[in-house]
Amino acid sequence: MLKLYPITFLTLAPSITVSMIKTFRQTILNLHRYRFLSWQLVRSNLVGGYKRSFIGLGWMLILPIITVFTWILLNGAGVVDPGDTSIAYPAYVLLSTSIWGFFMELYRTSSKVLTERGRMVVMNSFPYEVLLMEKVIVHLINFSIPLALNIIVLLIFGVKFQWYSLLLFPVSLLPLLLLGLGIGMVISVLRVIAVDICTLVDEGMKVLMFLTPVVYAPKIETGWLAFFNKYNPLAYLISFSRELLINGDFYKTTAYFWCSVFCFFFFYITLRFYLNFSQRVLERIY
Repeated sequence: MLKLYPITFLTLAPSITVSMIKTFRQTILNLHRYRFLSWQLVRSNLVGGYKRSFIGLGWMLILPIITVFTWILLNGAGVVDPGDTSIAYPAYVLLSTSIWGFFMELYRTSSKVLTERGRMVVMNSFPYEVLLMEKVIVHLINFSIPLALNIIVLLIFGVKFQWYSLLLFPVSLLPLLLLGLGIGMVISVLRVIAVDICTLVDEGMKVLMFLTPVVYAPKIETGWLAFFNKYNPLAYLISFSRELLINGDFYKTTAYFWCSVFCFFFFYITLRFYLNFSQRVLERIY
């Protein structure tokens, strides 16, 4: 009789590590080889996105202000009870929605990368990682303007920054970047062959903002929302970055660490999925 031995994580760890190293190494080599093309795509994206707009980059300042004004009105009307936000609510909402926008916008742009650039990559045959790098660079450039606005507003409201919080804040956003990019890569492949599923996910991401402590404080101890946020990695990732910048505190460090580890492995799995299936689904269409 055939005897089956259980496969443990320790036996799989070496092969997984080697596979990860090979995947990331090849991705880095491809990005370095096609770096000129990446920058040309970035330039085209930035110029093309605002050339038909009179305000142009000014929308990066106007839209966050409109969002903050909306939530201030709702809070003043008693519709929203944010709880103890430790700083003035307008500054709190501006920073929180900017961090959420960092995640959400990266998901949105990366989830449409194959439908927007698919024909080009099939006809010219270059690595699919280049398309992702374009979205990441453009996203980081666009995010720098709202981030500067956040710093100014927080200073106006009397927030005193710690030197380490200013240095660590961009680093603390890395797990959000990996998570948003990972979800976006999966949806970008599915968007080519299953539009309805992607539409449901898009709408679900909008609802997720109201379930995650973005416009309210994370100190919810009772009810189903507290239970949901207990297992919601976004609750820890967003709150950690927000508290780090506002108060210089490390919010629930252990939970943030494990959420970051999850984001890293999730990104690796979705990157493999994206690289393995992008060409197959595009060849069925073009």
